[in-house]
Amino acid sequence: MKIQLRKNKKIRDFLTINLGIFLLSSAFGIFVDPNEIVVGGVGGIGTLVKSLLKGTKVLGIEITSSMVILVINMILLIFAFLFVGKSFFLKTVYASIVYPLFISLWEVIFKLMGGPIVNLPAIEQNLMEMGLSTDTTHVIMAGAYLVMLLFGAVLSGIGLGLAMKKGASTGGVDIIQQILLDKFKIPFSASLFIVDGTVVTLATLYYQNIFIILYGFLYIYLSGVVLDAVAFSGFHSRAVYIITKEPKSIKNAVYRKLGRGVTEIYSRGGYEMKDSTMLVCVMSNSEYYRIKSMVLEIDPRAFIYVERASEVHGEGFSYDSPEGCEQTYEI
Repeated sequence: MKIQLRKNKKIRDFLTINLGIFLLSSAFGIFVDPNEIVVGGVGGIGTLVKSLLKGTKVLGIEITSSMVILVINMILLIFAFLFVGKSFFLKTVYASIVYPLFISLWEVIFKLMGGPIVNLPAIEQNLMEMGLSTDTTHVIMAGAYLVMLLFGAVLSGIGLGLAMKKGASTGGVDIIQQILLDKFKIPFSASLFIVDGTVVTLATLYYQNIFIILYGFLYIYLSGVVLDAVAFSGFHSRAVYIITKEPKSIKNAVYRKLGRGVTEIYSRGGYEMKDSTMLVCVMSNSEYYRIKSMVLEIDPRAFIYVERASEVHGEGFSYDSPEGCEQTYEI
């Protein structure tokens, strides 16, 4: 039974990682790359190099962002194997290959369609040809680029979060960050700023457009916020602490109406020096409002305080317990 559960968990994790990589590549392939929005990382380098070598062909094939990303990832994988170690190499190699392949899939689809879903550079050119002033065109396009950026950042954050939640590395900048940490003791936060900041700054100089750097850093920030929301399950969860004289009644009500587990902590009031029982329960936001009404109905004098849970790991919130989860709970 346990062997089957572990096998099922590995299958779910593998599918989740692939879904995450697909969403990440979709964010890049649909919203970012076709509109020449440079957002740092290997993807940003791919967009920049594709623009620099536009029209250049290798073996009769025009250079695309996916080709550049694949080549860079292969080079970085060699460095990862030599300088970081075999375990990190194995952890990174799959995503490093699959990510550009998914991007190339979007490139093929758009080629068959005759162009991307939304081509902002072409739209900008059409607006100029319509006789609109430069300032008016820039205002319109600023809004259009912002919409593409928002959708791309959210989709990218979700994809990264899903992959990271299952312990996968997406390659690319992850490899550079790990090398900088191991060899030069540069922390991830600093190396991410250095690498992405350098790519975005170079793109700004190449395109001679200050909005490039603004869009780039906004994209990095927004995708990071969404990544945290997905990777850490507790983003929409609350840890509820209840000090009450009716712990048994409240505990049974939580079991019966919410299906949540409860932890009992024996405590003593500092003023009256009386022993009491504190109940601790982790739940979603919507469940909290239900339990609040329920608790006050049972014990109007109950003391309740709530904290945002930064991460929740365990039955009812994740399936990552060492022995697997034999039951399914609803959040």
